[in-house]
Amino acid sequence: MIKKFQDDVKLEYDDVSIVPATSTPIHHRKECDCKVDGMYPVWTAPMSTVISLKNWKVFRNSGINCVIPRSEKIEDRVKFTLSHSDCAIGTPFVAYSLEEINNIFLCQDTKSKMSKCVYNYLSKSSVDSENETSGKKICVNVCIDIANGHMEDEIDAIKKLKEKWGTRVCVMGGNIANPLAYNLYDDAGADYVRVGIGGGCACITSSNTGVYYPLFSLVKECYENKLSRGGHCKIIADGGIRSFRDIQKALLYADAVMIGSLFNKAIESAGKTTYGSFYWNVRGLRILRPFKTLLKYGKTVKPSDYEKVVKLIKNGNLTVFKEFYGMSTKKAQKMINDNSGKTSTKLKTSEGKVMSQPVEYSVEGWISNAMDFLRSAMSYTASRNLEEYKDSDWVVLNSIKYNK
Repeated sequence: MIKKFQDDVKLEYDDVSIVPATSTPIHHRKECDCKVDGMYPVWTAPMSTVISLKNWKVFRNSGINCVIPRSEKIEDRVKFTLSHSDCAIGTPFVAYSLEEINNIFLCQDTKSKMSKCVYNYLSKSSVDSENETSGKKICVNVCIDIANGHMEDEIDAIKKLKEKWGTRVCVMGGNIANPLAYNLYDDAGADYVRVGIGGGCACITSSNTGVYYPLFSLVKECYENKLSRGGHCKIIADGGIRSFRDIQKALLYADAVMIGSLFNKAIESAGKTTYGSFYWNVRGLRILRPFKTLLKYGKTVKPSDYEKVVKLIKNGNLTVFKEFYGMSTKKAQKMINDNSGKTSTKLKTSEGKVMSQPVEYSVEGWISNAMDFLRSAMSYTASRNLEEYKDSDWVVLNSIKYNK
């Protein structure tokens, strides 16, 4: 049997550079609109060290789309999903395993109270949607969060969800690392597909399995498939976003980007907070932190102190770290199993790592800078909105010239 292979060169974000338009009628980057339906084209990754049911409003209020992770208790996730189904701008998605989708939202577990609750709620909403006088529109947002989005079981589950509930369920699927898989998700009726496997900085899937597809080319080719078929399913570039410029490059073809590690570095992220034992004095010398500093700030930062703490960090007077780990690490697996009632389930081989990252900014400060840079890129390319931005030109680089 002859093995299939592709001999054309595939590209990462660092392999390309955006080319400015020959001339632009845009006078100021403020003329560029980088929002989609009132929100920025940015999503939180469903990671327990990024977002939770306690801090999601911090992201949403800054214009960032949210996905609540599977590490939250299943009862809390279902309750949250049903209570946020009013189709308002920025309504969060909630992550579920494939088994949870089948049992609860496809109602295969007939003995489950949650399954009955979901069935009754969505069945009632179908009556409301047919009642012209009610004016009530219901849509629950679910993310099928599994590592291998090429499983036929996931695609089949999406088909069944759409056949059973139609537009009352908005589905995000993935992750995929083959451009042709986009067509399957679009045919199944998925509303969003996460594109990228092995690109996250806490992910070791590719280094251990050899499975990977360079991210810029992957997003580009998925977009070309979407364009050729007039696809409905939106593309979320997931993984490999290491800096502001990667966002700009991904959005040449993606509808949005999904971010984990960069959000973990925000003071408001859900990662466990710890403090370094050193600080820099006014002369720039690195000395032991006074004990009173640890007593004053402890390991928990109150929201009222966020601004002060970020200022201390930027001035070099305080070192704060956030725990960060992939959702396929054994630590995350145990948390997910415990909150799903599967305490006896054997943990799988980890495809992620646990690490610490320094806190560098607030969520509001980061997104403000990120979107200013995006608007700037749009002004260079004579793009007043993100659809026009997708017509921008780019070139392949022979070597990387950026400052790291």
